[in-house]
Amino acid sequence: MVGGKERRAARRNAGQVILVVLLAVLVLLFAALWLADVHHLVMARDRTQNAGDAAALAGARWQAETLELEGELNLFHLLALAADDAAAVDAITSAQVRALFAGPLAGVAAAQQAAMRNGAPSNPDFVAFVRDAASRARREYAASAGGTTALPEPWPGAWDEYADMLDAIADGGVAAGVDNAAFYGDPAGGHVLLDPAFYAAVLGRDWCWFHRAAPGLLEDYSDFRWWPALPDPPEAAPFSPELLGLHLLPAPIAPARVARMDGVDEALEEAALRLPAWTGDAPDGLPAQAWIRYDLSRWGGWEVMRDPSFPVVGDLRPEYDYAGADAAMRVENPVDRLTSPESGATPMVWTAAAKPFGYLRAETGGRLPPTATPLVLPAFREVRLIPLDASSAPAGGAFDLAWRRHCAEHLPLYVARGPSVLPGSCRHCAALARWEIPAFRERGVRWLSTNAWKCTISPHGGGPGGGSRHAH
Repeated sequence: MVGGKERRAARRNAGQVILVVLLAVLVLLFAALWLADVHHLVMARDRTQNAGDAAALAGARWQAETLELEGELNLFHLLALAADDAAAVDAITSAQVRALFAGPLAGVAAAQQAAMRNGAPSNPDFVAFVRDAASRARREYAASAGGTTALPEPWPGAWDEYADMLDAIADGGVAAGVDNAAFYGDPAGGHVLLDPAFYAAVLGRDWCWFHRAAPGLLEDYSDFRWWPALPDPPEAAPFSPELLGLHLLPAPIAPARVARMDGVDEALEEAALRLPAWTGDAPDGLPAQAWIRYDLSRWGGWEVMRDPSFPVVGDLRPEYDYAGADAAMRVENPVDRLTSPESGATPMVWTAAAKPFGYLRAETGGRLPPTATPLVLPAFREVRLIPLDASSAPAGGAFDLAWRRHCAEHLPLYVARGPSVLPGSCRHCAALARWEIPAFRERGVRWLSTNAWKCTISPHGGGPGGGSRHAH
């Protein structure tokens, strides 16, 4: 009898051991799967970051090459004038305007190849968006009325050629969207409704944002009819492409003034070119001289890098203190989770920015920023990654397609008819619906009345208002 009890107890113990072992095996299998998933995500993150960085550097490198080409052509323009060669002057000025578009768009194509070589797949939404941009150029920009195109052409037939270049980029695949693109139809000027930070503040109840960026808005706002009209697109003739634009302009400058500009003699010497004895006067019969110069509204000082609240270490060298051209590239890499395959792929997003840098040689042997003279001269020698928040990319990013759809389709409806007409699937629309609730705004007013002192910006990043969004 005792032996039977011992055998039954042994069988029970053996069964319990088996259960414990099975449970331990399951835990170990789950831990192994979880570790494999983490490894998979880390590898995907690294690939996405590498792809974004490579795309930004490739785009900026082509920007630098195009700036260098424009500077060299400015010098050849000067030599052609001194040689009284009207045909060469005409060919040079024509080539310069076309290069303003062809060079940056070649950079967009190079960025796609760089991103795909680093493991980023072509994004079908990005491809469709670029094709839509090409179609818009043909349909809207080149629309003719009375022999004049709707948008002034930089050269005859420019918009059809521009559309062809965009289509060629789409044909090759688009893995990296240009997040600092500036489209001709985008509104000019600021508006709170066009600032993604406003929606983030509403959804996150970030009352400090209102205290810093929009003081009085919580108190003054009544309903959707309170908003000022959304700004219209700019009316100026474009001389930069919408993707990776250089923000340069053809401008008439007297040849004598060009010959005397700072840096011209040094640039000629460095390029092993010599300007013959010449009075600086334009030969008879030549049209007014158009030279490629910087748009100083975009090529001013690099103010953000000197802002004491910007989280950067060290001083900005004077020869690099200029904004202007840069490349911000957005990569969205879909990643499947091994532990939850039923949830589908989640896009891993990385945006990186890079910028061409250079300097002019001063007569004293020192260095000057390229913008020390308004004329573009050969000066750009290198490209470097830069903080994304120091680039010209808007807060939402130009290739955040959900945000663009909101601005183009939802906002005009909202300011005309209110939040009731907005789709429920749009998170920005959900923010507007919350914003319209008076009790929500009153809560912010009450909080700030006693806590506004907490909204001080940290000079070293972190905390309210400090830090950087992402990427370098």
